[in-house]
Amino acid sequence: MADKQMIRPDDRDAVLTALVAKYPDAFIAAIGPNGLFVPMPREVADLGLRSIDGASSMLGLVITDDHRLVIETWSEAVTDGAASCAVHLTAAPDSPARMHFVDVTHRFGVHLGIIIGSGLDADLTLHPELVRPRMVTMVKNPTSVVTEVGPEIGPLLGWDPAELVGQRTLELVHPDDQQRAIAGWMDMLGTPNGSARRVRLRHLHRDGHTVWFEVTNHNHLADPHDPRVVAEMLDISDEMAAQEAVRAAEQLMRRLTETIPLAILQVGHDGRITFLNERAARQVKAQIGGDLAEALLDLTEPVDRPRVGEALAGVLTGTDTDVEYGHREPGAGTRRIRANLRALTDGTGAVTGAIICLADVTEEVLLRERLWRQATFDALTGCHNRAATMAALDDALGSADRHAGTAVIFLDLNSFKPVNDRYGHAAGDLLLSQVATSLRGAVPAAGIVGRVGGDEFVAVCRDVTSREHADRIGADLLAALSTARVRVAGATLVPHASLGVAWSAYGEGNPDELMAQADAAMYAAKRSVFAAVR
Repeated sequence: MADKQMIRPDDRDAVLTALVAKYPDAFIAAIGPNGLFVPMPREVADLGLRSIDGASSMLGLVITDDHRLVIETWSEAVTDGAASCAVHLTAAPDSPARMHFVDVTHRFGVHLGIIIGSGLDADLTLHPELVRPRMVTMVKNPTSVVTEVGPEIGPLLGWDPAELVGQRTLELVHPDDQQRAIAGWMDMLGTPNGSARRVRLRHLHRDGHTVWFEVTNHNHLADPHDPRVVAEMLDISDEMAAQEAVRAAEQLMRRLTETIPLAILQVGHDGRITFLNERAARQVKAQIGGDLAEALLDLTEPVDRPRVGEALAGVLTGTDTDVEYGHREPGAGTRRIRANLRALTDGTGAVTGAIICLADVTEEVLLRERLWRQATFDALTGCHNRAATMAALDDALGSADRHAGTAVIFLDLNSFKPVNDRYGHAAGDLLLSQVATSLRGAVPAAGIVGRVGGDEFVAVCRDVTSREHADRIGADLLAALSTARVRVAGATLVPHASLGVAWSAYGEGNPDELMAQADAAMYAAKRSVFAAVR
C-alpha cells in the first residue's frame, strides 16, 4: 500500500476557514511540534475564536478516558495535516464536543487545536484538569505525634498541615484499621535505626470518605539530635479500587452464571444428544439424536479440540470436568466458552450419560484481563506499579524455585523536575515512558521493572549470583538509559539517573530491608553526583 499523502496546504486552509465561519464561538489554541501549547500568533488571534488559557495541552481539557483518542488524533494530524475526534470536556462532560487539529505551519508556523460543540455555552470556560498529589511526607515524634506534615495533606485528606501538628496519627486512621496501624508501629519500633516498615491503612478524609495509603515508616528514633519517624504516605486508592473491582467482578460473574440462561444439553451413554434447550440448539447447531462431540468439536478452535474431546470422553466414564475453550461463532468471531460437564449415573453407579452446561464467558475473560492489568501495571509507563513490584520482590525472596539470589536496583532520575517545569508534563510523561522502555529492554529475562514513584524505578531480578553480578546489571541499565533520546521543542533530552544496588542470596533478606538498602545506596550516589557538580 502506498503511503498516505499529507493534505495540501490550500485544502488545510480551507478546513480552517470553514471551521471559523461555521463555529465563531469555538475555542482555539496554538500548538507546537511536541503537542504542547505555544503563544498564539497575532494572525490567529485575529480570527476571533475564544482562546484557551491555563492548559499546557489538549489532554488537560478532556476526561481521562479520552486521552488515548486525543493522542492518536494528534498523531494523525501531524502525519496527514488535519484530523478530528469526538471528546468529552472536563468542563462540560455531558455536552457533545469535537476536537480538530489542523496543520497551518505553512501559514502561521503552528498547528491549531479547535474545539467545537453545539452544547458549549458562550460563557463556558475550559478549566484544565488539576493534577492531584499522590504522596505526602509526615514527621512524627517517638509517641506518634505529628510534628511536621507536607502541604500535600490538604488535597489528599482535606486538612491544613497546621491542624495536624500535635495530633496523633492514629486519629486519622479508619477505626477498622487502627489495630493494624498499632501493630505496624510496634513492628517498626523494633527495627534498627534507618530501617523502614510498610503498612496499608485506610485513612479518613476530613469530609468522612475513606482514602487508602501505603505508609512507609522510616525509623530515625536513634538519632541523638532529632529522634523521629518519617512516614511516606502514598495514596493507593486507585490501586485498591482496581483490586476491589477485580474481586467484585469475579463475584458478579459467579452470581450471574447461577441465574442467567445457559446452553444446556443432555447426552446418553453413547454421547448422542437426548435433550437440549433453545440456546444450546442455536449455539452448538445440533439436534436431538446428533453426536455431541462431533457437533461441539466442529465449532471449537483447533488448539482447544484435544482438551474438549478429552473432557467429553472423560465425563462418559464418570469424570466430572470443567473446561474453557474457544468457540467459533459464525458471523460473530471467536467466543470463550466455559463448559461444565457432569456425569449421570443409575442406582448402581453405572454412567448413563451426562449433562453439559455451556456459558459464554468472553466478557468475563476480557474484564478479568483488563482489571488485572489495571491492578498490576502503571498506566503511563507500562511498568509494574508499586504493589506489584513489592509482590515480585516478595516472590523472588520466598520462591520455592531455588535460584542464586535476588537483586534490587533502585533508579531515580536526576533533574527531572526541570523537564516538567521547562517543557511541560506531557514532555515529562514522554521522557518517563522512554525511560521505562529502555529499562525493560535492558533488564534480564527473569527480571521486572517497576515504577514506584514519580520518577523512581526499581528493577527486581532473580537468579543473580552475586553483588558483583547485580552491579553489572545496574551498569547495563544505566547504559541503556544513556542511549535513550526524546526530542522536545527542538531540544534532545537524555535521561540520567542515580542508581543504588542491593543483593541478597537465596533464602535470605527481607523485602523492605532490601528495598531500603537499594534506596539508601541510590541516595548516596545522588549526593555524590550533586557534590561533584558543586
